[in-house]
Amino acid sequence: MNMKKYLFLLITAAILMACATLTPAERQELAKKVNAALDDRHYTIDIRTMSPRRGPMKTVTSDWSLEVKGDTLVSYLPYIGRAFTVPYGGGMGLNFTAPISEYHEKKGSKNARQITILVSNNEDTYTYIIEVFDNGSSSIDVQARNREGISYSGDMSFPIK
Repeated sequence: MNMKKYLFLLITAAILMACATLTPAERQELAKKVNAALDDRHYTIDIRTMSPRRGPMKTVTSDWSLEVKGDTLVSYLPYIGRAFTVPYGGGMGLNFTAPISEYHEKKGSKNARQITILVSNNEDTYTYIIEVFDNGSSSIDVQARNREGISYSGDMSFPIK
């Protein structure tokens, strides 16, 4: 089974499990929170798994995340893959904070929003394609000019009030 099909099945299973544990009112409230965070462009996605282009999917055991703060992207993501050109010492990988140069959003698959973010730093130019479902379940695909692409899955987190 190819990696994209496997990732799709994993995300679908996570969505179904999450939906099965919430009441309809709780699902509706969660969807409101998710959409408000996306509309405000202030959200964090906590990473559960990573899928390098070469090799199996890996469960992430630390506090890795992707955060959008208005016009800034904070990428704190693990990276496994082939780098074509990197600075001496390995560089930053996908751990950096950078201004967002482009932010596009469109309706994704059922109950999802797809966001494309373009950022650059002194090492590379990156395209983040994020799909967020109403329940906060998310997938992230990262493409870079100087590194192999990599995918992640996770959940949107909300601050405790």
